Amino acid sequence: KEIQKVFEQFSQEELGHKKKLERMKAGDEIPVPDAKVQDLKIGDYLVEVSTSRDDLSYQDALIIAMKEEKAAFKLYSDLAARTDHPAARDVFLMLAQEEARHKLRFEIEYDDYILSEN
Repeated sequence: KEIQKVFEQFSQEELGHKKKLERMKAGDEIPVPDAKVQDLKIGDYLVEVSTSRDDLSYQDALIIAMKEEKAAFKLYSDLAARTDHPAARDVFLMLAQEEARHKLRFEIEYDDYILSEN
């Protein structure tokens, strides 16, 4: 139940990303913070987990979440590198940092509840 709440919260944040992209497309100015997010790199060293199973453990769910957030970070970073539009680049970089923040939260959770138990 606890991880379900976490994933629902992240789902809402992802909808916020969609709204920012729609606002950017409409020509609205999006405020962009400067802060960089720390990367613990825990998810970088974990093996892939199959998402087709119905019996995912809490550990498996966290691994999948870290991998997905890393992929989203890479997507937004790549989009930022490919655009010539400064405002779009800033928004993509901001969204990449938000994905990095999500990954960090999952890595902290993994460190606190999985690594500390082992």
